[in-house]
Amino acid sequence: MRKHIAVVLLLLLAGVEAWSQPQAQSDQQRQEKKPSTQFGQQQSTQFGMPAAGPPTAEEKAAAQKITESTDLQERLALVEQFLANWPQSSLRSDVYAAASEAYRIQRNYDKAVEYGQLALDLNPRHPSALMTVADSLAEGAVSVQPDYQEKLARAEEYCRRALEVLAEVFAKAPRPPDIPEEQYSTQQKYFEAQPHATLGYIYLRQNDYPRAIEELKLATELNQYRPNAYDFLRLGVAQFRAKQYAEAEASLQRCVEIGGPAGETAQRQLVSVRRLLQAQQQQSEEKKP
Repeated sequence: MRKHIAVVLLLLLAGVEAWSQPQAQSDQQRQEKKPSTQFGQQQSTQFGMPAAGPPTAEEKAAAQKITESTDLQERLALVEQFLANWPQSSLRSDVYAAASEAYRIQRNYDKAVEYGQLALDLNPRHPSALMTVADSLAEGAVSVQPDYQEKLARAEEYCRRALEVLAEVFAKAPRPPDIPEEQYSTQQKYFEAQPHATLGYIYLRQNDYPRAIEELKLATELNQYRPNAYDFLRLGVAQFRAKQYAEAEASLQRCVEIGGPAGETAQRQLVSVRRLLQAQQQQSEEKKP
């Protein structure tokens, strides 16, 4: 699971308004299909939010309160209050995305997808909503249900779309003068890592270990800003299943170092990995003349 870091993304996306202008479309014309760890909420006009009149200062304050709320139940209550007060607000996409993220953190994946899709119906280029829905589809897909592969395919599609949107956004967004270039680059790579991490998890669930390893390795290499223990755990599992035991040991050990619930799981996995490594070493010794 990934953490909400809205402030960082807001800083990174400062100045994008000049590139992405509002689209004058009706709600009926904005029906488009959907899909982390995730991107935070940003001002809707930055990504082509349909024109609905400029938000009032009260609307902006209410939306900001939602995105800054760390109490998930409070955030969801604030979302419902916002939508009741401003049902046609141009900030609805961000508000829906904030609700989607709250439901994802609660592991209510159906609701996360529902609210994320509402955000994307208004703004198909909302990176937070794209990745939250992608994560929720991947996490919520159940292998014994008939829609399992369909959910994973949709999640993959939304990850690809998120990568395209982020590449365009970062190409156009100027670096804020108060953020050093190295720090700005590290933060950009952090956001780029998120879709790759989810892609890796999707391929892991599909038993496509080479592609899972490729995507998860890329995600862990890109994400130097806030390394994610689950990415290393999943990389280690993929490497283990691909019989890359030495690589699996290194990935799982890194997961243990980061800690948390994923680290505890990795610690248990390491027992099996090291047992196999020891057996390999013994076999190699026995073959020597």
